[in-house]
Amino acid sequence: MKVLVTGATGFVGSHVCRDLLARGVQVRALMRPGSSSARRAEPSDIEWAHGDLLEVSDSALASLVAGVDACIHTAWYVVPGEYLLSPKNDAHKRSSLRLFTVLASEGCRQITGVGTCFEYRQAAIPLDESAPLEPRTPYAAAKAATFTEASALFRASPTAFAWARVFYLYGPGEDSRRLVPDVTLKLLRGERAAVTRGTQVRDFLHVEDVASALVAITLGGLRGAVNVGSSEPIQVAEIVRAIGEIIGRPDLLDVGARAENAVDPPYVCADNTRLREQTEWRRRYGLPDGLRETVAWWRNLSPRT
Repeated sequence: MKVLVTGATGFVGSHVCRDLLARGVQVRALMRPGSSSARRAEPSDIEWAHGDLLEVSDSALASLVAGVDACIHTAWYVVPGEYLLSPKNDAHKRSSLRLFTVLASEGCRQITGVGTCFEYRQAAIPLDESAPLEPRTPYAAAKAATFTEASALFRASPTAFAWARVFYLYGPGEDSRRLVPDVTLKLLRGERAAVTRGTQVRDFLHVEDVASALVAITLGGLRGAVNVGSSEPIQVAEIVRAIGEIIGRPDLLDVGARAENAVDPPYVCADNTRLREQTEWRRRYGLPDGLRETVAWWRNLSPRT
């Protein structure tokens, strides 16, 4: 079996490649020109392809997808502080639908796209896949539209289309501007870390567990929306304090020193029943172990950051 992975040098895509290789699956990995290779999986048996889905020609796209049995599509614009409102989201929606169409025409049997929990309407309970959608940003709207249009496209198709709605994640290789690495690196450097009161409740899952979920959905031939989350709600302040305790510098945490985000939802948590019951996926990392492993990774890397 051969699986095409887009966004293969990204935070999620690089871990997807490693998971597939560990299962003995052949991987064709798409790397955008100019993207960093710092996270790239290095085994020589990966078939690397180079190209930008926003610009690739019809003939190059056909060559890219030729001979693949499945695709896990992780590529999207996700620069912290920019991606939620970026006008690039619509272009990524169009390029994704174009990719899916060509994959189906070339006989690909399974397509797994990556969505987001932000597609859902806010609620004070765990969200399952039947929860109503109400995207509030260009990012979430583009993701939801991609899901809706692709679902219609593949409703009567022999190509199975799954949409993995990923909730919050963390782990080795994450962009250093995001919560867990930002706090971790500041404390490792002996700097103070200003954070909000952290009363908002979130659902965090280690990136390796996210990657293995995407692979399980794909190899399991699922169709439709599938939540990828831990189903364990936790306050952000608890995560920050756990990092402080692991590093041994809780005294450097300035909880409440940072202004609250007025549009930040108070509660976001997944109901991952479908993922657990309809695939072979099993979570590897509980949050305490996952944070310790992540802090250790940043501690080893920090002299070079």
